[in-house]
Amino acid sequence: MSDEQDRPLRFLRSWALERRQRQAGDSDGEAHAPLAGYADFVLSFRHTGPAADAQAALEDVVKRLAHAGLSVEVRAAQCARRHGRSATFEAVAGQLLLFIECPRSRLEHEWSRSRLHDWLGGMVALRRGADGSLEVDSDAQDDPSRLIVHASDDPTAELISVSERQRLVQRLVTGAESEGGAAIGAADGVDAVVAMHDRRFNQRWLRHWGGKWLIDRQDLRRIREHFGDEVAMYFAFLQSYVLWLALPGAVGAAWWALGRSFSWQFGVLLVLWGVLFTETWARRQSDIATYWGVHGVERARESRRPEFRADRYVIDAATGERVPAFSGAQRWLRRLLGVPVVAALSLVMAVFIALIFALQTFLSEFYAGPFATVLGLAPAVLFSACLPAYTALCTRMAAALTNYENYEFEAEHAAQFTAKIFVFRFLQDQLYLFLTAWVFVPYRDVFGGWVHGAYSALSTDKAATLKFSATPAAELVQNMLTGFVVTSQLVGMATETGLPLVLRWWNSRSLAHASQVSTAAGNDHNHEASSISGTGNGHRHVLSNMLAVAPTGVDTWVESANDADAPADIQQQFVARVTEELALPEYTTFEDYAEMASQFGRVAFFSVAWPLAPLAALMNNWLELRTDAAKICSATRRPTPRRVESIGPWLDTLRFMCWLSSITNALLIYQFHSNCAFLPHADADAMQRFGRTSLSFALVVLLFSEHAFLAVRWAVTHVMASWPGAYARITERARAQSRRRWLDKAPSVLRDLAADTAGDLSQDAAGSLAADSDDASIGAGADWRAELELGCRAIACWGKPKAE
Repeated sequence: MSDEQDRPLRFLRSWALERRQRQAGDSDGEAHAPLAGYADFVLSFRHTGPAADAQAALEDVVKRLAHAGLSVEVRAAQCARRHGRSATFEAVAGQLLLFIECPRSRLEHEWSRSRLHDWLGGMVALRRGADGSLEVDSDAQDDPSRLIVHASDDPTAELISVSERQRLVQRLVTGAESEGGAAIGAADGVDAVVAMHDRRFNQRWLRHWGGKWLIDRQDLRRIREHFGDEVAMYFAFLQSYVLWLALPGAVGAAWWALGRSFSWQFGVLLVLWGVLFTETWARRQSDIATYWGVHGVERARESRRPEFRADRYVIDAATGERVPAFSGAQRWLRRLLGVPVVAALSLVMAVFIALIFALQTFLSEFYAGPFATVLGLAPAVLFSACLPAYTALCTRMAAALTNYENYEFEAEHAAQFTAKIFVFRFLQDQLYLFLTAWVFVPYRDVFGGWVHGAYSALSTDKAATLKFSATPAAELVQNMLTGFVVTSQLVGMATETGLPLVLRWWNSRSLAHASQVSTAAGNDHNHEASSISGTGNGHRHVLSNMLAVAPTGVDTWVESANDADAPADIQQQFVARVTEELALPEYTTFEDYAEMASQFGRVAFFSVAWPLAPLAALMNNWLELRTDAAKICSATRRPTPRRVESIGPWLDTLRFMCWLSSITNALLIYQFHSNCAFLPHADADAMQRFGRTSLSFALVVLLFSEHAFLAVRWAVTHVMASWPGAYARITERARAQSRRRWLDKAPSVLRDLAADTAGDLSQDAAGSLAADSDDASIGAGADWRAELELGCRAIACWGKPKAE
């Protein structure tokens, strides 16, 4: 091993010394000084070119990080190789790890800059009042200089939360150089900017959630402080969705027990439930953003996307600054060029799903030859094997198109990307069921004639291998829906959480064995401790959680050794674990929101066919709260904190599905409800095989249900608007307080005028006019008495005949 790799990492050495000193316990009772050696992020640097080019690229990255005010330590990536009962560490060729630290002074400056930017962007500064209620920070609103953070008199005081610290440091790493950042990205050879997992926090989190039924505000607060607003907002949405599913879940279970499928009462309940859920969540996410102090953060637009490429510079109308910009006309042209690409990809997916559907329908409804049971599994295998790969291709194309459109801010980019992906996800999740209910069932005899005719031309043994479709129409739709709901939930849980955990356990066996070897070596070290230069207070436990391979390893070295330098094998173990985490996939909330949106669509569209669908979704989502937490802790990289004030474009997606559910529920009830009084009577045999198939009456039902939905949504939104949300209440109270403070500081003449305007004139209007009746100034000097007499004479002439 080289001497360079033996050199101890500063923050690792500092963490060990601080932990040892804290464990020893100081008798003097003095506070420890904040330590500055905490590694905020790890950058993975890769370069496949010549060594000289790699060195030049690395030098450029390190210099830009240093100019941004960040400290950097470079080490070669390590991996553990298992050889029988022994294990060794080897350097990973072509990969370096850059450990990034942000000094406290730089962090204070960046935090002050962020708060001032929020104020300039129109965000309201909030604080907790004496009674614990949230109120506007009037001092900061009136005097922006109060937003500037100065060094605390108590050096051990926590500056900001872990997530806020990581957000600011990540902006320094990836932000534009014109905004004080280092502008590090993939073009510089850095393929990952990752914060390491806090293993102790993860263990406590999973243990705590595993022992309770529902999560509360304190749980969301801890998630927000550790992972940021975006992850916390997702869990808040998921918790709210779980609670709202209780109503249709209970009613659906009762309807299913009574055998009442395709009930119009349940259909009306589902549509009303969808409207109430989406509109109340819109209010709740606004209140949450207010309580978290991020209301308006998307409007403030804190920093541009690193991938944004400007084609010119313009003068900002509000600030007068020269800012980069991109032509709106050119962006619209690029969006239009992407439309045929998305349409072509969607058409190919629709044709593929239709072919799979036709094959499955043939094998399950018409084919009666040999190996019918085994062949019946072929469509499901093709669907599961081919469609996810094609969906991944469509996702990459959608990402490339959205990047080509060159959006300046993340909110715009996410909205356009979601709109493209929604088309593919909708076809993948819902087209199968639509084809079953409204293509095959009404025209099954036509398809049967085609199948028998084609088979007769190819084979003479028609009677032995073909049959006629005899499954009742309603049962066919119910079976298809049941299979989709149950299978998608089980497969989704296995692929999201189960399989990644198994793969990570398998890949980490060598590292675990090397950890045991390091433990034995760590017990042999016994040296003297020296000086301290460590991590920021409040973050010092993070390294212990990353490094702790309980109960030995680094813990044993810290507790028993006296040397300030970590043994080489323990440092190798730490670097190997960092390398292992960098190999994990990146976590984003996109896939989790997409899964919930797909499930919401199935519940809203087809629960009238299978009333247990909401209950199945409720049970799945209750588990999803725990499995998503486990996935974040063990199967993905640590999420990078990001400030959000809503669930983004997904709310519009849910609202669109609510509108569409008003149509699908009405059509399903019309087609398959057997004895509804206000629907036309149908022949029993035709009802069993096809349902009602009158297109004209179906169109009437569709239009009526869609307009009824619009009326209900209008009523719900207007009723909810009569109760102001938290943000409206707080800002209105702040405006009233601001007016009162202005009047206190205003000249006496203005105060008197404001008082007259506010109350005196309105309360004593009649008396004032009477008292001033002799004042010639009333009416701007006009003779109002003469005008009044003229008007009275005109009134007296009403109705009198004109003189000849």
